[in-house]
Amino acid sequence: MKNGFSFQDALSVIQTRKNSNTVAKISAELKEGKTSDAVLSTYLNMEYKGYFMGFIQYMSLSDTLAAILQITAAEKKQKEELLKGIFYPSLLFLGVTIGVLVFDACVLPVMTNMMASFQYENTTITVTQNCLDFLCKGILILLLISTAVLGYCLQKNQLLKTYHWISKYVPDALLVKYASTQFSRFYLECLKRKIPTKEALSILKQMKQKPLVQDIAEQLDSHLQDGIQMNEAMAETTTESAFVRIFQISLYASNCEDMLEGYLHMVQERTSSEIRFFSRTVQGISYSAVGIVIVLVYQVLLMPIQMMQTL
Repeated sequence: MKNGFSFQDALSVIQTRKNSNTVAKISAELKEGKTSDAVLSTYLNMEYKGYFMGFIQYMSLSDTLAAILQITAAEKKQKEELLKGIFYPSLLFLGVTIGVLVFDACVLPVMTNMMASFQYENTTITVTQNCLDFLCKGILILLLISTAVLGYCLQKNQLLKTYHWISKYVPDALLVKYASTQFSRFYLECLKRKIPTKEALSILKQMKQKPLVQDIAEQLDSHLQDGIQMNEAMAETTTESAFVRIFQISLYASNCEDMLEGYLHMVQERTSSEIRFFSRTVQGISYSAVGIVIVLVYQVLLMPIQMMQTL
């Protein structure tokens, strides 16, 4: 459509065997006199439909679709990077923790009982066993509690309360950074289409699928309606300090679009750096735990020799 194709022409270009029935239905509805945006909105999933209904009020159909695709592609890329960077270290850590617990519960007791039957004691193994048992059980309990708390706090009806509490006591926490990134991504798409600030905030306030974006837009709009200047109004919102500084600089430099793109690039680099740090830390802890278990196994294998020396 950016190249001058009409909506109907674009449908004929993208038609395949899989979507031929859908394209035929859309074409039939268009022939009945329905508008393209009204027809298309009925075939979108809930997330896309929420974006579509907000953008279409102030953008053309092609710009609306381009904005939606840009946002969803960026979010998908971010999620893939997070999963790729966090999944393996987390799975390794969980597997090592469970493995150490199984080793502590099934292998070490047999060995320590055997030592006791020969009236042989090794305090190092006993102390290490107790420490491992306490540490691994503590980690699993902490993980369970953390999962339950996060699951509760990040529920849709609790998300905003959690966000405001965190932004108050930990202004640059991970959730605050995530919300700031989301808001900047949506706001940037409005800037690219030369949509005025008032209309842009009106669009973002309708994003029910993105409650954090909606909340920040409502905060900013409320401050502007109170007569506060844009740079000061942004500083009063619950966004991260880095975003506020970049946004204020962009207002004075009159290149808000470029600055927001730079902020999103900075966020991407920062996220990659944090993922690498998390991965190295978790893998280091996991490999250290494996090393301790190997040392214990080595000590257990040497036990018969040590027992023979005491006879």
